Amino acid sequence: MIGWIVLILAILVILAAVGLGWDTFFGGVKKGAEKIGSLPEVKNLTDKAKNEFDNIIGNSSFDAIAIFEKNMKF
Repeated sequence: MIGWIVLILAILVILAAVGLGWDTFFGGVKKGAEKIGSLPEVKNLTDKAKNEFDNIIGNSSFDAIAIFEKNMKF
């Protein structure tokens, strides 16, 4: 069922792009993305996700270095 919905949506997007023209279609998508990206809620969510990602990466790389140093002691 979900496969059919995805297929129908993909066909609709392709038909819309062909009907409007590639430049017009993707220009409109870009403008829409810029408008959504400029919303304060999206900026806050993006910043929060970036900080959490940096924390996760920072913690995991620190742990990996500690484990590596522990195992490499002779």
